[in-house]
Amino acid sequence: MTDDYTFEWLVDAPIEQVASHAEQCCMEQGLAGVWYSSAPGGTPVKGCRITGAAGATLAVLTLQGRAPGQTQLRLQPAAHAGDPAAVVSLAGALYAALRGAGALPATPSGPAPRQLGPRA
Repeated sequence: MTDDYTFEWLVDAPIEQVASHAEQCCMEQGLAGVWYSSAPGGTPVKGCRITGAAGATLAVLTLQGRAPGQTQLRLQPAAHAGDPAAVVSLAGALYAALRGAGALPATPSGPAPRQLGPRA
């Protein structure tokens, strides 16, 4: 089930900017998160365990720096996420924020795409 609600995008923005948009989207939806960061082999990685109002883990967001100014984003629901619609809603808000910032290409109207690669 969790693969049905996993979103993976290559974002044309630095990792800190993507993290900032993610934090803002979570706050707007009443979600909280616990962030961590590391740099294995010099590659920046940030992650966030996103929790709902009751404190239960809803999803995990992983950001990994790629080429300068690019970030690989993966939003994956927790194995026992009680509300997959909340994950889809968060993905939609995050997609809209990143698209509005010019970091993702516009796609036809509809839900946020599950996978989005580099611009052609």
